[in-house]
Amino acid sequence: MTDARKTLFLTGGSTGIGAACVRKFVAMGWQVSFMDSNAEAGRSLADELGVLFMEGNTRSRKDLEAAVRATQERYGCPDSVIANAGIHRCNTLLDISDEELDLMIDTNIKGTVNTLRAVLPCMVERGRGNVVINASDQCFVGKPNSFGYGLTKGALGQITKSLAIDLGPKGIRVNAVCAGTIRTPLTETLFQSFADITHGGDTSAYWKAEAGLYPLGRVGEAHEVAELMYFLASDAASFMTGGLYLVDGGLTAG
Repeated sequence: MTDARKTLFLTGGSTGIGAACVRKFVAMGWQVSFMDSNAEAGRSLADELGVLFMEGNTRSRKDLEAAVRATQERYGCPDSVIANAGIHRCNTLLDISDEELDLMIDTNIKGTVNTLRAVLPCMVERGRGNVVINASDQCFVGKPNSFGYGLTKGALGQITKSLAIDLGPKGIRVNAVCAGTIRTPLTETLFQSFADITHGGDTSAYWKAEAGLYPLGRVGEAHEVAELMYFLASDAASFMTGGLYLVDGGLTAG
């Protein structure tokens, strides 16, 4: 069964989890539009799948408003929005710079808020809609050298719960997906930066060590996260809101 004629707007859709979501929703018959600052990868994916792509940065409300306006002009008000765009940096409270802290807050927290500010008005006016936020397993656990990321992703967990309460009476569901380590370009870049310093550029030791942390013995794949995001966005999850749903290979079970 497909969801033909339903519309998704997504941020950070050019690569990784976002691109896997674009592919999944298209395969299920949805009309998809997405925004990303990676214009080359975004245009390539959009051309391949016949979806709408807009270049932009979630730190800019102007970019988001333009992207949502373009979505509405082509498809109407989105049925679902996935606030996916985010960044990762390694730091602790003792070494994070003011500039890096501001960048992480502006991207991961404010970027999500900006996304929802742009999309929610038409959903509220229509009286129905659905929000999925890409949070993290760090809503549940702390990790070393991940102060800024954990801070911002933990905030997304609270945003999810607050919005679910405020928006439920307006017919809008809000849920978050909390993934463990997923093999994406973002993670590849992070591990490569470590390997360049310690292993002559070979990332295999880092991937092996990371996989060893998980009861399933491996890290996740982007399409596995996209499956959960699709489910939460679909009518199959019609009585689910305010939830933080793990897809973490059992990491937080111990």
